[in-house]
Amino acid sequence: MNRINRSVVVYSLAIVALLLIAFSVMAAAVLNIDIPVSGTVFNPCKGETLTFSGIDHFTLHFTFDGAGGFHAVSHDNIHVTATGDQGNSYEGNQEDNNEFNGRIGVVSTFVLTFSEISKGSAPNFEVHVLQHITINPNGTMTVIVDHMTANCRG
Repeated sequence: MNRINRSVVVYSLAIVALLLIAFSVMAAAVLNIDIPVSGTVFNPCKGETLTFSGIDHFTLHFTFDGAGGFHAVSHDNIHVTATGDQGNSYEGNQEDNNEFNGRIGVVSTFVLTFSEISKGSAPNFEVHVLQHITINPNGTMTVIVDHMTANCRG
């Protein structure tokens, strides 16, 4: 789970950093893209490693204040399919909205929840991730995963 969330956030925030640099003279900007996602995740309920792939449909609306700050509203909708090393199949979905104000160098905090739903008798589970993201003055992004938990949903 760590890999999917970190990848999605890193891709998304890389785009944010580029927008901040490229569009800082504009009043507003909109981004609407599909981001391929893939990797592995561990099901703590079954002791199974899943390999997943899918798409994150990501939209981002920026409004710049002209003084180095911005207001952003993002929405992403992720759908993946996964197969476990014990032969179980899963579908994973995450949809969230985030609204935040920012400045270069200021830390933003996000909480993400990603559900893995079994297509059979294997238990469902979800992962919660707390991440802190900073965009430095040179446009470099730093993502720190502070806390990650997984729990069985049955």
